[in-house]
Amino acid sequence: MNYYELATRRESTRSFKKKPVLDRQITELRDYFGQCRRLFPQIAADIEILGADAYRNLTGCAGYHSFMIEAPHYLLITSAPDEHYLENVGYLGEDLVMKLTEMELESCWITITNPAEMRSRLRIPADREPAALIAFGNATTMLPSSRLDIKSTSDINIKKRTGFVAPKLAVDHAVFTDTWEESAGISALPINSSLYQAFIAACCAPSFLNLQPYRFLLDKDMVVLVSLPDAVTGPSDAALNTGIVMLNFAGTMENHHAAKAGWILGAPEKTYDIPEGAVIAGYYPI
Repeated sequence: MNYYELATRRESTRSFKKKPVLDRQITELRDYFGQCRRLFPQIAADIEILGADAYRNLTGCAGYHSFMIEAPHYLLITSAPDEHYLENVGYLGEDLVMKLTEMELESCWITITNPAEMRSRLRIPADREPAALIAFGNATTMLPSSRLDIKSTSDINIKKRTGFVAPKLAVDHAVFTDTWEESAGISALPINSSLYQAFIAACCAPSFLNLQPYRFLLDKDMVVLVSLPDAVTGPSDAALNTGIVMLNFAGTMENHHAAKAGWILGAPEKTYDIPEGAVIAGYYPI
């Protein structure tokens, strides 16, 4: 897959046609799950593709701003509760989102707000955690380059986008040198370079409420991912955010050349002066 093209083309969709997608597309998605990218292949994970009738069971235990989105299909990812399982689910889930985009299907990550209730309603096995939920299908017709903004069931607006749709986060405001807030000047790189495209793809990555609470340090031959604190992103969503942005970066980099090691979770040996409350989520040797 061309991860750069897919990352910059994809937009979260929260308004779907009721018509189910084709059976062959469901089969293609299931088949791809067996080969999709993972941070930790040893962590057991499964998918279940739910139909539109799952909407009632999901209401009250999942939603965007607590607003459950109606869709013809939902992709439920469950995982063994190992260390870093949520980062792994974010990574593999975003790879499935890229596959959906390649298949010309629209998607939206949906927050799981009550995992225990979801486990009970969907009869999820005791050795699996309900880790991620993604709505998908064919989008309804919307304004060109538009965004559905949902605050509550009585406050739903379509906002027209202006300017360059992606990235959501300006790359020169997202990537610093090893000195915090000293821009690495990524926009000056050739647009077809691996680093430029990987950082652009990362800045297009979806995150909880589109807050994008992360930044990067470019330290010679290493990229460091810094997770920033905010008032609304909880630990589970922060871990999913980490996996999602790591997939966009790594997939694009590895379209150009093989990785030395891929993403390594945790901090490297070097100490960086980062904001109070921020943590180093991982690093990527280049």
